[in-house]
Amino acid sequence: MSIPRTHPVKQGPTELAAVARTGEVIRLRPPRFSDYRDWRRIRLRDRAVIEPFWASSPLSWEARHTQDEWVQECMHLRSDRRSLGFVIEVDGRFAGQVNLFGIDSVSRSAELGIWMDSAVGGRVIGHLAVSILMDHAFTTLGLYRLTAPICVENLPASRGADRIGFVREATMKKSFGAGGRRKDHILFAMTADRVPGEGLTARWSDPTAPVIRPPQPVDRRISPRNLATSCRFVLGTAKRIAPGRAALQAAPAHVGGLILRPVHALSPPLRRRRREDEGGVLEGVWQPTSPWAGWSGHAFGYRVEQNGVHLGTVGFEPVDLVRHDATLRVDATGDDSHRALLQAAAWLLDRAFEVLHIERVQTGVDSCNAAAAGFAKALGFALEGRMRGITTRDDRLRDIDLWAKVANTGTDSETCRLDHAAPVGE
Repeated sequence: MSIPRTHPVKQGPTELAAVARTGEVIRLRPPRFSDYRDWRRIRLRDRAVIEPFWASSPLSWEARHTQDEWVQECMHLRSDRRSLGFVIEVDGRFAGQVNLFGIDSVSRSAELGIWMDSAVGGRVIGHLAVSILMDHAFTTLGLYRLTAPICVENLPASRGADRIGFVREATMKKSFGAGGRRKDHILFAMTADRVPGEGLTARWSDPTAPVIRPPQPVDRRISPRNLATSCRFVLGTAKRIAPGRAALQAAPAHVGGLILRPVHALSPPLRRRRREDEGGVLEGVWQPTSPWAGWSGHAFGYRVEQNGVHLGTVGFEPVDLVRHDATLRVDATGDDSHRALLQAAAWLLDRAFEVLHIERVQTGVDSCNAAAAGFAKALGFALEGRMRGITTRDDRLRDIDLWAKVANTGTDSETCRLDHAAPVGE
């Protein structure tokens, strides 16, 4: 199925609002530095219900909620062109956050996350906040698919996603580090074709009470203290991923009778060739499920040669050295190169798990591509589910099977270092 191409881009600061059926005015606005005290107070009070499903960190919960940490988060949301973040206000009071991560203009997709103040939870306010942002994403941003990975242990969030209309597509094994260890997550998804004609917001809002949104200035002042914090944020991220990047700068490798020549770690994503007969081509069409793919991830791979003949490329697009996961990409020049590429990919996976300390590798395979599915199975990948309505580079909608392989560490110890993602639900 071919679809019209639009080019979603990150919009500038904006405000979105609606009135809940219970009467509260729900407003989404960009975060401000001055939100720090409310953010810290609520997050510390609600630690017991947030931390088990929040990204793992070596820092204590209190240390993760300092003014410096809040400024860093605001700076990240403002500067990252693939993220769009909002504070949730209930009758003018700070009550949580709802964000879009990994906004992708090619796949017309993004990932959604939310956390809510427990004092206003349980009254569908979270459902309305999510619906407001989803309607904005499907209309103004021109996206087609939104995902929401939710920890299998987070039953309230899963029930909330079900009520909003998300579809359960896959169970991703050890996909994300939360509460101190990597945990399985259910991949929920919503596509634009499943949105009712009146939109998602109408179900939870009062249509008789339109909201007039007065313009409110966004606090963009950066004090010397906040400027220093933002500089530490940039330098800290670079420091964390530097060792892994150095490890990727490898010399050509000899694997059996193959020569694997490195592709520069900071090069653009590995580009896929268009083929008329795709049934036997070893190339996945991956739909990102990580909000951090555009932050600390980059492409890296090897050009595979045998007797001077180029057989294809194996690599990761992206490999995330902060979150410790990667997406496998295999491009074949022809059907006769599959065996050699299988050998090269197996070597690359061993290197990822043992040298780069990657804990999970996933790949997406067209549901009709038996050759690619057999390739993934031969590498030890397990089928986790089917992602529907993926927009590919040729502007078509396809169903993509999600395959994954996790490191055999014998422990659930967590090495993830990010702390900005959140499950959907209240």
